[in-house]
Amino acid sequence: MSVDVDRSPIGLWDAYWSKTQNLASASPLIPIIASVLGDRIATAKVLEVGAGSGRDIVALAKIGAAAYANDRSEIARHLVIERAASEGVAVELNADDLRALGYADATFDVVYSQGVLEHFTDIDAPLREQIRVTKPGGYIIVDVPQTFNPYTIYKQLMIFLKRWPAGWECQYSPADLKGFAKKYDLELVRLYGWGEHSKRTQPVLGLLDRSPWLATCVGAVYRKR
Repeated sequence: MSVDVDRSPIGLWDAYWSKTQNLASASPLIPIIASVLGDRIATAKVLEVGAGSGRDIVALAKIGAAAYANDRSEIARHLVIERAASEGVAVELNADDLRALGYADATFDVVYSQGVLEHFTDIDAPLREQIRVTKPGGYIIVDVPQTFNPYTIYKQLMIFLKRWPAGWECQYSPADLKGFAKKYDLELVRLYGWGEHSKRTQPVLGLLDRSPWLATCVGAVYRKR
């Protein structure tokens, strides 16, 4: 993951992934990507930026995608390698700054990030890079924390107290993600909401996750013109 070094340095992420090595299940991105690609999943090139534990990109490799992953954290890259090996699939790894990806223009059918862009104080460069390396007609998926949710209050309190593992992050509303489509000349295909919760918080927050406007996390699927 590439981040604003003064607010969310890579060292924090190495520490985080040293303690959080095995997120249990893939996120909603897997069925979403499989849905937009359809039968093309078997020949598609897919890039995850900020791959973390590798749970999503490895799951995509298992259903046939040519899988690529980028993360600045050395610990995270090791986790991706280990997970891919355990599942018997291949993932090509890089450690590029997300503001300057080392891929040619129009390389990938899908480029996605989950829990990444909120760690940048200026998302313009990393988002433009994701768009640049996506093929015309391909898909860019942005998945971020959602503004109007009780979890955001808790998170911002922890950030204020300097107790948030990532150091700093922000959040976005569905309206913000709609605005990205206009700003970057993308076609907005769909919005979705979701969240991951403990057994204690699932009964309440899980209900809110049914709406992108209330969910813990919000995602947008864009098509590159």
